[in-house]
Amino acid sequence: MRFKKRFAAIAVVVGTVGAGVGFADASARSKVTLTAGGATFPLNIIEACRADFAQDTTYNSIGDAVNYTGVGSGTGRQNFYSGTYKFAMSDAIPSATGDASRGYRASFVLVPMIAGAIGVSYRLDGVKPEGTILQLSPTTVARIFAGQITKWDDAAIKADNPVVAKPKLEGLNKFLTVTAVNGKKAGTIDMTVNIKGGLVTSKTKNLIIRAIDPTGKQTPIYNKKPKTGALKISAKHTTGTEYVVIFDKNEVGTVSIDPTTVKLPSTPITVYYRKDTSGTTNNFANYLNKTSPAVWTKATNDAFTSAFPTTVPTDGSFVAAQGNDGIANGVMGKDGGIGYNELSFINERQAAGKNIYAAKIKNAAGEWITPSSSGASAFVAAGTIDAAAGTVTFNYDTTTAGAYPITAISYGLANTAAATSAQASTSEIAASKSFVDFFLNSCAPAVAEVKGYAALTGAVLNVAKAQAAKIGS
Repeated sequence: MRFKKRFAAIAVVVGTVGAGVGFADASARSKVTLTAGGATFPLNIIEACRADFAQDTTYNSIGDAVNYTGVGSGTGRQNFYSGTYKFAMSDAIPSATGDASRGYRASFVLVPMIAGAIGVSYRLDGVKPEGTILQLSPTTVARIFAGQITKWDDAAIKADNPVVAKPKLEGLNKFLTVTAVNGKKAGTIDMTVNIKGGLVTSKTKNLIIRAIDPTGKQTPIYNKKPKTGALKISAKHTTGTEYVVIFDKNEVGTVSIDPTTVKLPSTPITVYYRKDTSGTTNNFANYLNKTSPAVWTKATNDAFTSAFPTTVPTDGSFVAAQGNDGIANGVMGKDGGIGYNELSFINERQAAGKNIYAAKIKNAAGEWITPSSSGASAFVAAGTIDAAAGTVTFNYDTTTAGAYPITAISYGLANTAAATSAQASTSEIAASKSFVDFFLNSCAPAVAEVKGYAALTGAVLNVAKAQAAKIGS
């Protein structure tokens, strides 16, 4: 069952940036319903944009509709090549060699559409201090997903979470941040809570901050319905006290101004991975191979079992799941579970009060980075663009400040004029072009961040628009 997202379904009025773009004969053709599908990575934003597209009169004056099914990148590409899908999305870049078994054809154009952070999602009950967001280095992530680390109190995970103060908390795609400092008065703490516009709705419950002292005693210091903007909070402080921040039943995490030992339970690790051919898997496995080749020895692949360094364990410690949704559902339902999802799938469950977190990942600059739209954008900007192909090759060694290193771009596959009538009609090609133009120019810039994605900008966006212009040509 898909979640109805409070956080990710914040009402947004989509602007009509730029002129409507379509084929010159749009008024002479009948409206169509575009059969589309593929990657589950962009599913949450595709759902929002196709709904808005149906109502748009600037890009879609004829009244076309888009039906999109999330079946995974591999199946999406196969269905597109055969003509079953008239438009598809894939987070893995197609190749004539790699897609030969899927009926690869050359009569299409590849359009970068949307970027997003792949969060390493986990659920771990019993971590102390309560609400601690764990840090995982690239090698630790690789060893966990390779089955070499099997318990949460492993020495490598402990080493990634040293005894330090953690005075800054970023949660819900950085829509909520908390910064703590020593108070102006002795024995006090000052906190600043910043909430971005759009996070607070009429249905939002309270913002709660609880102090947990070294003995485990909990004391509420704030409990009110939050408002957009900056909130200043001061409270008495005892050395070693942690402050748990809860927004609308979602335990966002903790802040501390004193060094505090993270205590990890010895819970067995259960790894959730994609059972379908997946672009999310392709990007995640590529990250593992590029950052920890001694552990993740195989090159990337759409299939997790094929990318896995050896043979996936069959003792129950690894569980296959369908789509980003399936992995997120598995992780949140299993104490000790860990997986990989586009950030929006983590956010929507956190917003529903589910016990699931996204680990901070260490980037090549040595920063521990929370997955976010801004972090994904910084990482994409550091990549190398192939303007002719419309693709971006990521630089996992980038030391760009704030870059979140596990990021993907989801690409649209749309037909050119060379497509046969069985693969797509002229009207269907025209509808796909209108939808891509609407998505790039209007919908993504308006809703991407609140949905947990990163709209394309700068040189990558320019390439995307140039590729979109080739649809139907």
